[in-house]
Amino acid sequence: EEEQCTELLTRLRQVAIDAGGDPLESYEPWLLMDSLQQCLLQLHQVTGEASLTVVLVALATRLVTWPWNRRALQRRCDAIHLMPIYQEIAKAYNDAQQRRGGKGGTGAAGAQEAEADFQEASARLKDFTEETRFFPLQGLGYQFAFVLPVGFVYFGALYGIMLHPDSFRHFVTARSMWLDSVVLPDPYGLLPCLSALCLLANAELNTTAPRPGQESNAEYMKLVVRGAFLTFVPWTAGSLPAATFLYISTNILYTAAVTWFYGRYRWVPPKL
Repeated sequence: EEEQCTELLTRLRQVAIDAGGDPLESYEPWLLMDSLQQCLLQLHQVTGEASLTVVLVALATRLVTWPWNRRALQRRCDAIHLMPIYQEIAKAYNDAQQRRGGKGGTGAAGAQEAEADFQEASARLKDFTEETRFFPLQGLGYQFAFVLPVGFVYFGALYGIMLHPDSFRHFVTARSMWLDSVVLPDPYGLLPCLSALCLLANAELNTTAPRPGQESNAEYMKLVVRGAFLTFVPWTAGSLPAATFLYISTNILYTAAVTWFYGRYRWVPPKL
């Protein structure tokens, strides 16, 4: 077994060199990456399973921020519910604005009617905005301000481990599932496929029903999303550490599950 670990460590060193790194150089990661790496090492000592360690750390970062996530889910569900109402008011506002001043050959009577419609739509839009505090992107702050940055830190931490295997010898030489090491690419491409399927599942599970008359556009966009996710697999399968896809899959499954559950059983619609 010691001989196998030595051979694997030699292989990991060569991977680091091929990636442009020096596996024997002094490694001083940033504070956040170092903290995450130490969490991985400490938890790995407890679990003894590298893949499980990656999944548990990914879940822990989401669970400790659940209060923020819950508020974001409420705001996002509100946005989805309010969007058709906002679009209706905005359409009336734009139509009235285009007809102001008798544009379109409607004459003085048409201009007067358009002005009345414009004032009414303006008042509705103002009341709607003040009452609901609606913003089309509301509820996405958690994803952009926490999930994505932490994902980049996680990737940096794993990439740092891959480039400096001697500093994390026990973790990188631990065989897990069908993987020789979680910092090597998945030799069969199963985890990249799993992460793409998780992305598709989230999109299918939590996509809202299209508005009447928009079914064909919604179906087209669904096909575009599916194609984009599937393109992601061959582009990354042979270059990223397997642990990266474990992290992505865990986060996407968590997001899909909590979004589906909250939207159906915990969401309280806004009062209008």
